[in-house]
Order: sequence, then C-alpha cells, then structure tokens
Amino acid sequence: MRSTATLRRPAFPLLYVSLLLVAAYWFVLAPLVAQWADDPNYAHGFFVIPMAAVLAWRRREAWRMAPSRPDGRGLLLIAIAGALYLAGILAAELFTMRVSLVIALAGVVLALEGPERFRVMRFPLMFLFAMIPLPYVFYYRLTFPLQLESSRLAASLLGAMGMPLVRAGNVIHLEEYSLEVVSACSGLRSIMTLGTLALFISDFVRLAPLTRGVFFLLVVPIAIAANVARLMLTAGIAALEGPQAAESFLHELSGVVVFVVGLCAIAACGKGLEWIARARRS
Repeated sequence: MRSTATLRRPAFPLLYVSLLLVAAYWFVLAPLVAQWADDPNYAHGFFVIPMAAVLAWRRREAWRMAPSRPDGRGLLLIAIAGALYLAGILAAELFTMRVSLVIALAGVVLALEGPERFRVMRFPLMFLFAMIPLPYVFYYRLTFPLQLESSRLAASLLGAMGMPLVRAGNVIHLEEYSLEVVSACSGLRSIMTLGTLALFISDFVRLAPLTRGVFFLLVVPIAIAANVARLMLTAGIAALEGPQAAESFLHELSGVVVFVVGLCAIAACGKGLEWIARARRS
C-alpha cells in the first residue's frame, strides 16, 4: 500500500500545475478551439489531444518505472515559454502564444518529474505541436504552388485518359464544366491531416530513425496523389452525371473515400517499411 502511494503521489502536483497552466492560457485555447471548428483545414486539431493522451497511456509503465527527480532546467523552458507568450501578446500573434503553451507544458514536466520521465513523455508532448495551425502567411504561400501542381497532374492524367480539356493555371476547363482547384483543394489540408495521423501511426511501428524519416516523407506524395484522385473523380462525375452532380454530396463523399484510402496507404507503408526492416535484420 505504501509503495502504491509513493508511485501515485508525484502525479498530483503535475496535474494541479497543468490545470493552472490551462487556466493561464485559456484566452489562447478558446480561439484555438474556435479555429478548429470554423476552419476545415485544422479540424484534425480536435483529435490531437486525445491521440496524445493515447500515446502517453502507452508509456504508463515506463513512466512508473522511471525515477521522479525534479530538475531546475525545466524552469528555463518555462521562462522561454513565458518570453514567447509575452512576445505573442505584444505582437498580437496567436501562433507564438500557442507554441509557448506546449513548451511551458514540457517545462512543467521536466521541472516537476525530471529528465528520465521527461524523456518518456517527450514524444506525446511534441505531438501536441500538431494541433497548432500554421500562420496564414505560410499557409497561403504553400497552397498556391500545390494548387498549380495538383491541377497540372489532374489535367495530365485526364488528358491521357482521352478527356478533352484545357487547363489555365489552377482551373481545368472541361466540355460543360470548369473545375477550379481552390486553396481548400490544394492538398495542404490532406498533408497536414495525414501527416498528423502518420506521426501517430509511427508510434505503433518499429522503424529506425532513417526509415521513420522516409515514412514521414511518403505522406507528401500520398496526400498529393489522394488529392489528384479526388479532382479526377470530380471531373469524371461532371462528365458522366453533369455539373450539378459534381457539386452535390458526391463531391464530399468522394473526399471522405479518398481520404480513407490515403490513410490506409500510409498505414500500409508503415507496416511495409517495418516488414522490410525486420526482413533485413533477419
């Protein structure tokens, strides 16, 4: 009974301080949740915290086995987070304040629990960065090249299939329908969402650091391929059923189907790389 209490006692200060941290950052968290709800590009943010909780739960035995040795270096992380928080307030810049929240939480764990336990929870803590939306200046700088590339690939494949079309920038003109590849269809949303899921899946496959890097890089071509497939599917629906059908619920359904296929492809790549690495070792 005494040993159980000893194991459980250090968790309470960490819980209390974490709750205080959430209260201090409440006016940062509220707009963050509102952005997840309003902006479909970042709707995956709702799932980041539950997934981080799953990652932390998977490490519960290692957490219990690791000694709790408070470390003053955690105060340095908290000070850095405080400086970022203040800079974000002065510049009215939410991204900096949101980043400071994750750094402050990491600093609290290091300060109260020590380096051994911090190393155990390092990946779940870093995973929380995935819930932070990109600054819009970077988002729009990335979307336009992806819009052009997606429209180019889709037009090339549709043309190779014998469909008459003319491409003008990010617009594909078909016989009775013009398919505009807007920023929401650039593929960046798929890259961010599938990238977050790939990070989560990586914890369930045994890969060397270099192979893990290859696994993450595969997210980009898979997401782009899924986006191009959706554009081609939309063009096919427009050609067969008419322009109205291309903008009906079939458009949204095709997005769901293509996303699920992309997710399965990423999971298959992770397992495939794990199998290759295991085969090479044996």
